Amino acid sequence: VDEFQESDHAQRKLLKLLAPSDLIIFADPDSAIGRFRGADPDGLVASLETFAGESIILHDNFRSDPTIVNLLTEVAKSFRQNSPTRSRNSLPDQIFEAPDPELINIAKLHSRSESAQYIANELRAAHLHRALPWSKMAVIVRSPGADISALQRAFAQSGIPIAVDAAALALADNPAVKPLLTIAGISLRSEPLNASDWPVLEELLLSEFGGADSLELRHIRLAFAKVRTDLRSTTEMMIEALTEPTAPLPWEQLAPLKRINDLIRIGREVLTRSSDISDLLWAIWQAAVNYEGSRLSYLWRERALNGGLRGAQADRDLDAMSQLFESAHRFSERNLGANPALFITQLTNERIQSDVITATAQREEVVTITTAHSAKGVEWDFVVVTGLQEGIWPNLKARGSLLGSERLVEAFRTGLTNRSEISASAAAGLVEDERRLLYVALSRARKKLLITAFAEEDSEPSRYFEEIFEIIRGHSSDKYFTPMNRQITTQALVASLRRELLTAQEASSAGYNAQILRTLGAAGVKSADPTSWLGSLPLSSDEPVARDDEQVYISPSSLSSFSDCGLKWFLERAGAKDADTDAQLLGVSIHFLAAQVFANPDLTFEEAKVQLTEAWPVVNQNIGWFKDEQLKEALRMLERFFEWDRSNRKRHELVAVEKDFEVTLGRAVLRGSVDRLERDSESGNYFIVDLKTGTPVTSKNEIEENKQLSAYQLGLLAGGFSDLPQELSLDGAGMLYLKKKTNEIATINQSPIDPAAVEAELRQTAEEMTAATFTAVINDRCSSCQVRALCPLQSEGRSVIEP
Repeated sequence: VDEFQESDHAQRKLLKLLAPSDLIIFADPDSAIGRFRGADPDGLVASLETFAGESIILHDNFRSDPTIVNLLTEVAKSFRQNSPTRSRNSLPDQIFEAPDPELINIAKLHSRSESAQYIANELRAAHLHRALPWSKMAVIVRSPGADISALQRAFAQSGIPIAVDAAALALADNPAVKPLLTIAGISLRSEPLNASDWPVLEELLLSEFGGADSLELRHIRLAFAKVRTDLRSTTEMMIEALTEPTAPLPWEQLAPLKRINDLIRIGREVLTRSSDISDLLWAIWQAAVNYEGSRLSYLWRERALNGGLRGAQADRDLDAMSQLFESAHRFSERNLGANPALFITQLTNERIQSDVITATAQREEVVTITTAHSAKGVEWDFVVVTGLQEGIWPNLKARGSLLGSERLVEAFRTGLTNRSEISASAAAGLVEDERRLLYVALSRARKKLLITAFAEEDSEPSRYFEEIFEIIRGHSSDKYFTPMNRQITTQALVASLRRELLTAQEASSAGYNAQILRTLGAAGVKSADPTSWLGSLPLSSDEPVARDDEQVYISPSSLSSFSDCGLKWFLERAGAKDADTDAQLLGVSIHFLAAQVFANPDLTFEEAKVQLTEAWPVVNQNIGWFKDEQLKEALRMLERFFEWDRSNRKRHELVAVEKDFEVTLGRAVLRGSVDRLERDSESGNYFIVDLKTGTPVTSKNEIEENKQLSAYQLGLLAGGFSDLPQELSLDGAGMLYLKKKTNEIATINQSPIDPAAVEAELRQTAEEMTAATFTAVINDRCSSCQVRALCPLQSEGRSVIEP
């Protein structure tokens, strides 16, 4: 009888009844990890004594290197000495001679991802430098979770083949399977989706089944906001579009939503014909397509057959999908007529592990990733024990079962009858179980052992890691972090050579690095080829944006924008600009209402107020009190305009509103429209007024230098208005700021311009607007700039390859 320490009382009684005269029992009390199943390691010695015979204690460990055996002995001793309340600082300064790091190493990293990268680097080094086969290496974790995903990503980047043990990865957490289960779950729901479901739905839309990215979802949200006619949020509108047959926008604009909508509809159609979970999942899987319309089942198969890192991922995804269908088929066979929602509930809520009965492909040369429980009874030359984080290993959460078997065992073992005392005793036993589980994991190593943990904002190494760290290093791990070496991959080597090539102080060193890169490139390493390096190729074109014989159309507002920042002007002109904001739509509305006084001089503020209030749901897409406050501010601006207009009529005659003009000055064509053109009732001189609903400018110097007002004046003086006299006098131009916080309402005026000087500046600007390069300029508007992510002066837009 092997593993007798894992037996429960019933098994021991049964063995007592069946025991022949030639019975041999093997037991290791330090590796008992089955208490949660009813095992009683504390009563092991007493139970063995009931069997008459000789006891033999085996002292020699023939599995592991003597250095590892020494460590295991000290770890076991430390575990026995240390209670949960004993300070780790009371350990001796040096328990045993520091081991050879080639045999035992313990590493503390800065994050989970860095820990995974460090492990991948150590395994790859063992494979390349010491010719250790992948199959003789393993990574052991406490339980399924984020560590598995981080390891998979790091190993894929390093080109390390892996096999994840079935018990180490919950099937419902697999990123390939999760979207399919989500769609099936929605198909089975009788109640409608709501806003609380959005995190799951957003994850679904961002998966390959939905094929969206964050930018596309943002555009869809903005499109919904423009057509909203009620108080629903854009999130509610997007959720409704996932299940309804129609949408308020063309489906072409809602492609990710339409893909999920189609799959949900197909799932519900299948449920009208069959209640088999296998039929539901298979129908959704067969209909799933990516953003290009290619069926995922064919696409993943093609990727897997093509090989490479992407092919390896597709191979794992297809394995997971096959495992899902096998599990679903077995569920249907064992539970005839059962509600298919029960299967999804088991996988998603109870986190049932992947079905170990399912046949899986056996690949020989792979690194095994497994849990500590599954690793028992197996050994490898190189073992990594990772995830020794507080709250995870040890995991001291009570393992309560439905029938309370763990309390029954404690009551039988201790003779206690009080429930709280039994629970306390079980909790104490849980601490010892976790220690023994770690001991089992560490003892799987034959020749080399690596132990890792990480310290970041919300996770710290556990007490077990600290104890072992002190045993190995002889001091605490406080303020200590293991340095990261360069990854042993082709990409990392090329990156290092490129960096050294750029920073080399001597020509001989630079030449040596260049020669290695040339050799790698000749051997087929594409990343070593300079033509593939970002920034190494010349610009696709360095031609000006317009030919010399082309005319340049310039608007007065673009003059100010170009003067502020040439790069911003060019990018926005090329399309790098969002749709109109609420502030811009408000400005258009105020301008429209203000222009009505020309055709209807008797229009009152109250009449205009009614028009703006009725149009406000379309103008402003916000909801709640914020939208109401914005309406109040808009009405205050409108009222200020009517007050100003009444007083302004006493001395100025309104000649035109929204008056278009155009004037050609060489290759520059100045084209625009003025908000208000007025004439002084006494002198007959003209005056231009530009309405502004934005933040006021109070500086007289800024107004005098304002290029937009100067362009308006030039357009008038150069004969841009065909129905006005060629010879006229101009008193200048002004800006009427309706957002002024004071009660004073007036224009801030610009003096009459020198037409020749403004024309010369305009011609020069036209040449600069057609150039091959544009200059970025830091100014007061940078904080609200919509293209700052493309600006080389901003951290968001700075080149990743600049020194």
